[in-house]
Amino acid sequence: MLNVYFKGLTKKWKSIITPALIIGLYVIMIAGIWPALKDQAEAFQFILDNPIYQSILGNLAGSMFTTWEGAFYLYIFVWLEMVIVFITIFTPTRLVTNEIDKKTLDVALSYPIPRWRYLLEKYSVFLTYNLLYPIFILIAGYFGTLALRPFDPAASMNYTLLFVASISVWLYLFALGSLSILVSTIFLDSRKSLAVAGSLIVGMYLLVRIGSAAESINFLQYISIFHYFSAGNIMENGGFLVGEFFIVFGFGLVCLIAALWIFQKRELTY
Repeated sequence: MLNVYFKGLTKKWKSIITPALIIGLYVIMIAGIWPALKDQAEAFQFILDNPIYQSILGNLAGSMFTTWEGAFYLYIFVWLEMVIVFITIFTPTRLVTNEIDKKTLDVALSYPIPRWRYLLEKYSVFLTYNLLYPIFILIAGYFGTLALRPFDPAASMNYTLLFVASISVWLYLFALGSLSILVSTIFLDSRKSLAVAGSLIVGMYLLVRIGSAAESINFLQYISIFHYFSAGNIMENGGFLVGEFFIVFGFGLVCLIAALWIFQKRELTY
């Protein structure tokens, strides 16, 4: 039972956890240089008022860079969105297409379980390891803030808000990863899957940035998943955004169910 899942957990685990570990170390590094950055924070805050930067950063542009918490959100979650884009394009699409490229899919599907369950267990490994992102962010954020106190007594962090923002990271990985899985089950070709998944995910990322640049095209951001339950929205509203959570989760769930159904029903010709 769950043989595919447990086998996946022990396979290439070092390469899987490395990005999450790097993010955790990056948080600690930011905490280390914050005392020096704080002296120039007001100048940086002036730059962030530029409309170009505001369109790039979205709601995170409203973070007060002059505070440790505001700087934390800007430095960490802006980079995390780019990491999410990269990971969800290249990792989930290869869960199936990699087996096809190596011509080992028939062997992989020889487990006495339905195809959909095989794919679900493979994808569950991806989702399980992605839980390390919120965990490492919370741990590094907590200890980074503690380490700052001797140098900046005003340094503080709303850990409840940080927890909710960290959930958004995993939720994006789930939703966009499910989209990539769906694309890969439709095309069953690594190049086509990467091209289509990349176009869709990068397109949504750009839509939310372009849409926030001007009022006349503001409607564009509403068709992007990145517009909902983002760290910027969470920080701006100061709590858990139930409606936006279910929009992102629902999108991911629909994509995942569709991918499982297609993989189970379609004739695997490759």
